[in-house]
Amino acid sequence: MLVKSEVIVLRSMKYRDTSKIVTFYSKEYGKLKGIAKGARTAKNKFGSALEPLSHSMLLIYKKEHRDLHLISQCDSIDSFRNLTENLDRMSTALSGLELIDHVTHHEERTPPVFALLVETLSALNDSTRNYEAYLQAFQLRLAALFGYAPNFNTCGQCSKPVPAGDGEKQVSFQIVHGAVFCNTCNSSAGFAVRGIEQSTAFTTISVQGLQIIRRLVNAQLSSLGNFDYNTFAGNEIDELLRLYMRYHFDGLKPLKSAEFFQQHSLTM
Repeated sequence: MLVKSEVIVLRSMKYRDTSKIVTFYSKEYGKLKGIAKGARTAKNKFGSALEPLSHSMLLIYKKEHRDLHLISQCDSIDSFRNLTENLDRMSTALSGLELIDHVTHHEERTPPVFALLVETLSALNDSTRNYEAYLQAFQLRLAALFGYAPNFNTCGQCSKPVPAGDGEKQVSFQIVHGAVFCNTCNSSAGFAVRGIEQSTAFTTISVQGLQIIRRLVNAQLSSLGNFDYNTFAGNEIDELLRLYMRYHFDGLKPLKSAEFFQQHSLTM
């Protein structure tokens, strides 16, 4: 069956002497894998439209009950060229692709996930600063689309509003249920999750971090470049999201893209 699909290319690998096997997330069919014959020849018909981060329109011979389809034609919609001009920005973008690859399943059609990915890459492509905010906001929205929206506003036990202030320096966050705890309920929070150690089930976030993460949940993606917060707040939000995503998405591994570029920046 010959089908046309709008896609974001997640990754590609060499196949034999001249071809590529490409993994992509499509608007119409979810995650698919295809072979592009002759894609590595000097005068191939695909150009750069099959490179990771590309937003493309594919013509595919889609075979039922097969994991590998034949890519017949590929036209670029947007190459997001700015993403590759800065290591931090590219690291953020590739981490988003890696996350989509990890949490989605073959031919699991979820158009809102595709829309979120395109919107995030587009906003990041236009940004010149605060790149980590885009990945953090992306993770929060992705978790919500899969039914794991964390609650940073009301107590996970008594449902009362949790103020970001009142002289407190830290707020407790329950990884399992994805909710903050007020100070009153926090003292007994360790008994709320049976069979799971408190050190695994809970983490803390500073009042500043809580204020920022609330803004990340609600902000327009195009406005994230205007966010301004220090390295400490960014790191603790990263750690909270790492624990939360790994718990709720089975088998989720550390993002290799982020690790690679972090090590690279330290050696420069």
